[in-house]
Amino acid sequence: MAFIRNTWYAAAWARELREEMLPRTILGEPIVLFRKTDGAIVALGNRCAHRFVPLHLGRLDNNVIECKYHGLKYDESGSCIFNPHGDGKIPPGARVKKYIVAERHGIVWIWMGEASRVDRSQIRDFTEFDDSGRFTFVTGYVHVAANYQLIADNLLDLTHGQYVHPLFTNAAGPATMEADTSSEPGTVWAKFVRKNQYPNQYFQMLGYPKDQRGDHRNYMRWNAPGVLLLDVGMTSVGGSPSEGISIPTAHLLTPETLTSTHYLWGMARNFRLNDASFSAQLLETGISVFENEDKPIIEAQQRAMGASDDLFGMTPALLQTDRAALRARRLLERMIRQERGEVVEPHAIAGLAQEDIGPGAATSGDA
Repeated sequence: MAFIRNTWYAAAWARELREEMLPRTILGEPIVLFRKTDGAIVALGNRCAHRFVPLHLGRLDNNVIECKYHGLKYDESGSCIFNPHGDGKIPPGARVKKYIVAERHGIVWIWMGEASRVDRSQIRDFTEFDDSGRFTFVTGYVHVAANYQLIADNLLDLTHGQYVHPLFTNAAGPATMEADTSSEPGTVWAKFVRKNQYPNQYFQMLGYPKDQRGDHRNYMRWNAPGVLLLDVGMTSVGGSPSEGISIPTAHLLTPETLTSTHYLWGMARNFRLNDASFSAQLLETGISVFENEDKPIIEAQQRAMGASDDLFGMTPALLQTDRAALRARRLLERMIRQERGEVVEPHAIAGLAQEDIGPGAATSGDA
């Protein structure tokens, strides 16, 4: 499967862009990002038009990039503005591609499609990661040698937590997977709950009393192409989600290639806002969970699949807890094919039918 292009991808956390240039390949295209002297962000093709040396290896001075190989200089529009050789004339075609970017909610978003189709209203809401003072947060980045949809599958079926993440193991056993009753177009929810149970180690670390029963939720929101937000929290038994411990967690999956992904993650909270040591603990936890536990499993999965990104072509056995991931994959494929101008009927989408993964809207699993 190819990629959808007329959409926003998370290119970086805004905090990643300081004084240095940041190289990042997205959908197979080499890109260099930098922050101008006025604070605005620029994204250009990261390949000099002369001999294709990556521009990020050069020097950034007053919003101009000087190529390290022969000294050609490019301005923020991507045009070559200086040639130090011969008569100094600028060769025809001496320019690099300029990409449309937006900085919102502490995230740098990049539009990879047609400029005429840019729609800033498509940028998803991640207000928890603004520097607004209402939340504090930690963020991280991990490179995963696997297709981005495999990571989305992992996030939409949180049953793996009982087996992959010791911190999330629950002595009481599996959680309940609730039905997705939302009607928001283009959004898929995967909802797991444990009601009237003692907290696992993770919630104890967050401060929930270990001897007090409560209701634990993991509500994962997915939007194309790979933009996910996990509403995770624990309240007293029967309590409202607006009460108790809440730690919204962002999972932003941006394809580097068909078999490699930029995985931006962030953990926000609206409690203990000024506790730097607690932030450091959460950062360490995120690294352990996403980089040391999820990443090896998903990369092993990709190696077992070879260079293929065609999961359904390998005819996997499906569980009831695969429902959300299956819906997301179908929706994404439909969007990609429609972008190509194909007429797509619902039954023409690859994958197995609802009845192929068994009846029932809710099932058991672990989150």
